[in-house]
Amino acid sequence: MEKNNVLTKKGTVIWLICAVFYGFELLLRTVLGTFQIPVMQELTLTPMSFALLSTTVYFVVYAVMQIPAGAFSEKVGLKKSLLTAIAICAFSAILFSYSHALPSALSARMLMGLGSSFGFICLLIAIYDWMPKQHSGLFIGLSQFLGTLGPMFAAGPLNNIVEHSQLDWRMIFFSLGLFCLPLAILVLLFVKNNDNNTHKFRFVSKPTAMSKNLFFLFRQKQTWVIALYSACVYFIIEYLAENEGKVFIELNGYSSNFSSYMITLAWLGYAVGSPLLGFLSDCLKRRKLIMIFAAMSCLVSMFVIVYYPISKAILMIAFFFLGLGASGQSIGFAIMAEQCSKSYLAIGIGFNNCMVGFLSSIIAPIVGWLLAFHGNEGNLQLSDYHFTFAFLIAFISLAFFLAVFLVKETFCRPTKGFTLIEAI
Repeated sequence: MEKNNVLTKKGTVIWLICAVFYGFELLLRTVLGTFQIPVMQELTLTPMSFALLSTTVYFVVYAVMQIPAGAFSEKVGLKKSLLTAIAICAFSAILFSYSHALPSALSARMLMGLGSSFGFICLLIAIYDWMPKQHSGLFIGLSQFLGTLGPMFAAGPLNNIVEHSQLDWRMIFFSLGLFCLPLAILVLLFVKNNDNNTHKFRFVSKPTAMSKNLFFLFRQKQTWVIALYSACVYFIIEYLAENEGKVFIELNGYSSNFSSYMITLAWLGYAVGSPLLGFLSDCLKRRKLIMIFAAMSCLVSMFVIVYYPISKAILMIAFFFLGLGASGQSIGFAIMAEQCSKSYLAIGIGFNNCMVGFLSSIIAPIVGWLLAFHGNEGNLQLSDYHFTFAFLIAFISLAFFLAVFLVKETFCRPTKGFTLIEAI
């Protein structure tokens, strides 16, 4: 039996460490939204400049680095890639805690995007190298579940801790930088590269240059369709967590604490949905059907949140199902992997993340500009959000269209097969 079809203790530990770093990366990505008001006040920011800080500069670097990060990880291995990423994240978090002006904050945020760009790629490499291959969809979902604990903590629980303590956003970011030290120690002690498969099998293929792998990837229509679907379905939860979600809920008459916990509830839906939808797609041998369901769940939930937030119970259900629908992104990674041959698997995964990052970096400041333009910046009303958030609903509608009409079913099988021969 092929070694990476067997669940081992070593592989499980390596996967869990990668999942912890992924959760930490998501926490770094989303925690700024919890401190939107104090950060805007201290750094003298508008909604648009805050969107540039919280989302755009982070995701521009994150997106640009996805394919290089995938290639770098393949070249130097999982362990060195993780250590490099952790060191960059530690430095950037501490640097951000000492920022007193927008330029220094932007520099620190860009470095966060650089370090975080390795998070999910390393996690997926760990899954495909160390976990049972026949359950890859399930383990991608479980990874999303564990990783989502980071942004879940960054919203309601962290907001509650800050409200009842003397901590501020500077101390929080400084503490996040210090957290990287024990994480790096775990990587040094336990994470290893998996070279065992080369002892048992060899591939009937020749090494392919990265430029050719990129050509093979980019000429496939399905890789573009899947990447755009992943970006559209995931962007909504990311934007609400990092930018205007908490403020919008408060404008509907709800408390700051309740509003923060709605973001946490959305991430809980994402955490539950990732392994659940992955498991269902593995069992049913249908990726497309689950992707359609996820997009529809996002679309209906967003309509309710924006236009019919009539009670706490309705909002709680809507935010949970918004997160559940956004977890369809994990199916996007699974079906993307099935569209790629082994020679450009990491690059394909990086491209999927790259599209998510680029869309977020472009759309977030546009939404911030629309809010500022429609509502005269500092005097935002619910009508301003109703007008602007229709723009967000359009992106979920695009994801639904792509899933229904353009995504091709893979039946959970690789579409770019290769021949394996036992070594003598």
